Amino acid sequence: MSRRASNAAQQSPYLAAQFAMLIVNELLEQHDEEVLTPSTVNRIICRRELGPVQRSHSELLDLLNTDDRYPAQTKLMQQNCLNLCGLFGVPDTMAKVIEFVLVHNANTGLHHLVQATELTLLEQDFTDLIAQQAGLSRAEVLEYLMVLVAQGLFLEGYDCGEIHTMGIPRPMLQTLMREEVDSKEMLLHTMLHPSPEPKFRLKHFPHVNTDLLSQYLHQACAEQHGGVSILLYGDAGNGKTELARTLADYSGRILFEVRNLKMDEGKPSNEFSAKNASGQRLEHLALLQRLLAGSSDAILLIDECESLFRQADGGYSKETLHRMIEQSEVPCIWITNHVYELENSYIRRFKLCEEVRQPDKKTLLSIAKQSFKGLSVSEKYAKSLVNTPSITPAILQNAGYIANTMAVASSEAQQVIGDVVEGTLRACMLWKDGLTYKQQMAFDPTLLNLKQGPEVLNEIAYAVEHQQPVRVLLCGPPGTGKTAFAHYLAEQNDHDLFRVKCSDILSKYVGDSEKQVARLFETAHHEQKILLLDEVDSLLTSRERLKSHHELTLVNELLAQMECFTQPLFAATNYETLLDKAVLRRFDFKLDCDYLTAPQVIALYKRALSVKTLADEELSALAQLKLLTPGDFAILARRMMFQPKQNHRTSALELLKGENNRKQPNRTIGFVH
Repeated sequence: MSRRASNAAQQSPYLAAQFAMLIVNELLEQHDEEVLTPSTVNRIICRRELGPVQRSHSELLDLLNTDDRYPAQTKLMQQNCLNLCGLFGVPDTMAKVIEFVLVHNANTGLHHLVQATELTLLEQDFTDLIAQQAGLSRAEVLEYLMVLVAQGLFLEGYDCGEIHTMGIPRPMLQTLMREEVDSKEMLLHTMLHPSPEPKFRLKHFPHVNTDLLSQYLHQACAEQHGGVSILLYGDAGNGKTELARTLADYSGRILFEVRNLKMDEGKPSNEFSAKNASGQRLEHLALLQRLLAGSSDAILLIDECESLFRQADGGYSKETLHRMIEQSEVPCIWITNHVYELENSYIRRFKLCEEVRQPDKKTLLSIAKQSFKGLSVSEKYAKSLVNTPSITPAILQNAGYIANTMAVASSEAQQVIGDVVEGTLRACMLWKDGLTYKQQMAFDPTLLNLKQGPEVLNEIAYAVEHQQPVRVLLCGPPGTGKTAFAHYLAEQNDHDLFRVKCSDILSKYVGDSEKQVARLFETAHHEQKILLLDEVDSLLTSRERLKSHHELTLVNELLAQMECFTQPLFAATNYETLLDKAVLRRFDFKLDCDYLTAPQVIALYKRALSVKTLADEELSALAQLKLLTPGDFAILARRMMFQPKQNHRTSALELLKGENNRKQPNRTIGFVH
């Protein structure tokens, strides 16, 4: 069939001609013959053979009373009308009524004839006419039409209840004209956007309460509950959409995305030209809700839903949104990156609200391996990648997709993945080029010289491993390994460490420092990070020394937050005596890190210079250095890095002597007695 013939068939010219003859014979009188014009007949039968020749009324009727040129299409149309009766719960006798509405909307000639007849006859009644053909009363037809309107099949026109003012969304009409429809999903397939298949399982979301979400959704769907609305919120890229897909799959349902769909006179048009995209998106959602009500396998996804709430009371009322959340006939999952834009009146109407936080490193590593499957990416590289600040599952997935598309592997894949990650984070202004903590030498716990003895480290390590809210104060001279110890414990237990410096908190604005403290502790709590307060003496100075009110309130805020914090907390200071007494009482462990012992100095000296034995002079000289720390050997390692070809055996000892002597107590100037 040619394209022209196909277009003609989809206007159902035979059925349109039958309805046209019925209208002319039953409603029009002799003096109304001018309503049926050659142009109108031409459009009804989808032919252009009438030309400019004037035709009589009887000749025009003869042209309408022709054989069916597209019997298969006519049969399809009539079968679909019967199918719609079953799908929407109305008697089969309504098939003729549905047929008229469909053909009236599809055939421009019949539509024009109805309009012309309506203008000519003030007392005409198309509803009575079609009701008689269907063997129904006018009241029955109107009742069933309202059932079809309520379910979203038909759109009411300006004259509520009149059959010739009923419309139908153009995508649905086109589907009915082209293929047999035996389900509501099939009827809607041009308006439904199935979400892609999930790439993960529920086990890939250990940072989310998936047991609560999946079990509720599965049971509510199985029992066909109404008002099943779930809100997923959190930062962009943390996997909210993927989680929605996984939940739908777990419940044995198909997830459909609700997009902007602009409808002009029943026809979809370019969504980018929409003046009120949110309003049209709500119309689309309402239509899908009505048409899919009672469906056994649909869940609707409303992504980036904050715009719908932002524009409430503009193009539509808040009550409309309230009803859509509370009375949704099809289960819905709503997603937002900006939950703070939703008023409490909306939030409390959702059955479940779940935050999707950034996954921990272990989960991110699992996602990275899944995303990089087949790329031969080393585990060492994947581990380093998931330590990138602000990395998200979405960025990892996209980087893996790019590398797979380029068909690269091993080091090439790692280079591509790294470039994609950096490019994305830079565009989001999240790429960290700034200075970060980096040890010059690997931390060795045997070189942490504690006055309390090493046995307390086992208790602290246990608390960190199980993420218990242990509070540890590390005191001692600079370079003894206080900060390195906190980083070491976090790394050993695959936990993130949030290092807080004075510059992260202090603000020139009164009250802002306290707010910043609250935000930092809240972030560490939600992201389950170990907190390290470095140089804590600058933040928790003894209140006896403070004079300004805002300094006192900052100390009070820090103490209150420490009391409530749920994760391990470390604080490091070189000046324990400056701390507030109340601060000292709040720590479970107070570790005094001392200078290295003589055996530790010798062991670290050998390690730094990569030598196995030392001369007696070296041993004697090193034994005299009582004020050395691992930090001093880090200075030595840096000096060796700057001059790799030089023999540092002699200069190393002199450097360490200098660092040791620099820490000697100042001698009193005066006469010797």
